[in-house]
Amino acid sequence: MKKLAFAATTAALMCCGPTLAFAAEQWLVTEENLGGVKGGQGTWAITRDGNKLKGTAEIQADNGSMMTYKVEGEEAAGDNYTITMSDRSDGKKGCVWKGHPPSGAGSQQRGIVGYAECEGTKMILRASIFGK
Repeated sequence: MKKLAFAATTAALMCCGPTLAFAAEQWLVTEENLGGVKGGQGTWAITRDGNKLKGTAEIQADNGSMMTYKVEGEEAAGDNYTITMSDRSDGKKGCVWKGHPPSGAGSQQRGIVGYAECEGTKMILRASIFGK
């Protein structure tokens, strides 16, 4: 009986073990273009492999339209992130976000904040991570 239970557990881990290692996180994200009030908010669905991140984004723009793109990057020590945003449905190219915990005297904010440089534009992104 113990051998049967062990075999069933082993089979389940072999089947589903990698899935458990790559459990998705949900990031709540806001984007704000520094050239005006244009922005959006939505989610990133992220999977991790060590310090490497990969996922997709669904952002609703302030005009109501939906925007999608891919995210890929890595986490460095201290919750510092470098993430590339590619295949953006809004046409922005070469977007790289440098996210970090908020800093400053008396900062009570939580989450990750930073600037994203795209070809010809600069944005600020704020993210809260759930499931990390």
